[in-house]
Amino acid sequence: METYILAHDLGTTNHKCTLYRQDGGIVASNSCSYPTFYHHGGIAEQDPKHWWQNVVKTTKEVLTSISPCNIAVITFSGHMNGCLPVDKEGTPLYMSIIHADSRSKQFEKEIFNKVDEDQLYKFTGNRIDPHYTLMKMYWLKKREPEKYKKSAFFLQAKDYLAYKMTGTLGVTDYSDASLNGAFHLLNKKWEDSIFMELALDRSKMPDIVPSTQVIGHVSHTAALETGLTEGTPVVIGGGDGACATMGAGCINEGDMYINLGTTAWVSKVTDVPYIDPYKRVFNLCDLNPNYYNVLGTMKTAGAAYEWAIKQFSTISDWSTMEVSLEFEQFEEQIQHVPAGSRGVVFHPYLLGERSPLWNDSIRGSFLGLSLYHNRFDLVKAVLEGVSFSLASIAEILNADKLAKEVKIIGGGAKSKALTGILCDVMQLPVQLNHNLSDATSLGAAIAGGVGIGMFQSFEEAGQLVKRGKRLEPEKEFADLYQRRMELFKMLYERIKDINIVI
Repeated sequence: METYILAHDLGTTNHKCTLYRQDGGIVASNSCSYPTFYHHGGIAEQDPKHWWQNVVKTTKEVLTSISPCNIAVITFSGHMNGCLPVDKEGTPLYMSIIHADSRSKQFEKEIFNKVDEDQLYKFTGNRIDPHYTLMKMYWLKKREPEKYKKSAFFLQAKDYLAYKMTGTLGVTDYSDASLNGAFHLLNKKWEDSIFMELALDRSKMPDIVPSTQVIGHVSHTAALETGLTEGTPVVIGGGDGACATMGAGCINEGDMYINLGTTAWVSKVTDVPYIDPYKRVFNLCDLNPNYYNVLGTMKTAGAAYEWAIKQFSTISDWSTMEVSLEFEQFEEQIQHVPAGSRGVVFHPYLLGERSPLWNDSIRGSFLGLSLYHNRFDLVKAVLEGVSFSLASIAEILNADKLAKEVKIIGGGAKSKALTGILCDVMQLPVQLNHNLSDATSLGAAIAGGVGIGMFQSFEEAGQLVKRGKRLEPEKEFADLYQRRMELFKMLYERIKDINIVI
């Protein structure tokens, strides 16, 4: 009897439930969305009730394809950097403060006065930043002291779902723990000194286990709600960043990939954390306990491309079917624009920038415009700007050892123009995944399969990752793009202190 892996992937806006065969093939998949509540002051929250409702709904849909007794394991991936306070019964005491929330920025200076940032980065491989869980916990203690006091644990999204599925409360995995802001990467435990300096309660942190750990089994209650078989093993899985690494096919030390979405990140598998003296990149634990992931993120990648097409499009109603045709036209016309966009340079800092600049105030810009430029020149310049930003991160990750290729996942990889430019700018072969948008879910499935012994190792489980198209860089563009990238960086240094007030 063939058995399957059921993976739940909790994204920022969408929940996906996917049923995998042991060879990585998808038997069935179902998804649905949930709202994020944005408010003034950098507030971004989600209701955990919506998460579980979607688990129930999508599971029932997927189970119409097979018998639930054929599922060998259930596993999870979820968005990281969150903060959900729950009481000792597992009841949420507050909305989940998600990764995009920056309300704790008001305490940034106060925290800097209490914590040595250099020491914290050395321990954790991460900066002091309002997007991390640590500062969200600090905000709760300052602004919601009663809820903070009643909290038994501060959970990540997937950890709450794992609790709802099994009844096992207060458990997380190494990958999610490592982006908390108070996790010692080398010792792989909570760093007590950070909790002491900020007067936060260390006992409210969940226990940390490997991503492949079976933390429990489907409870009677969860079985009734979802249609799953009571007693089915549940593996904790990992945060979306770590799961995407594995699902991209980055199994071994030195493997590198780029996730091209609305935002984007570059990640490389390392055997030790990369403690950058300039704090330009950050670190997290890989699903494989022998490795780490070093990453750099940029804020607007696919978002910059979509913005550019909308600005220069002839379409006024973006709810029509003409949108896909307009995208195809831009993709085709960009191919006729020479490398270098006829001299136009674009900085894709439409929402500020994270790696490697960490500058929230900088904004996007076109430089070098003249009367003979057209809209397709400008859109190609946008794609080159996105590629320069990603290549700037890759340079840091490749400082000690150059990757042999870069794997690409994410919806943005559907753009032949963007992937082609990125390949030429980086001067590295680009390997696309067969299923560009399923890497995170697949990484969770791999953790589940290894966790129950379906696969003896992550290397064996790597067979689940199917390769798609491969691109080779055009060597003739190497010198041109090297010069353009140097210009891109130099121009940033000239404009970075200009504060444009609207």
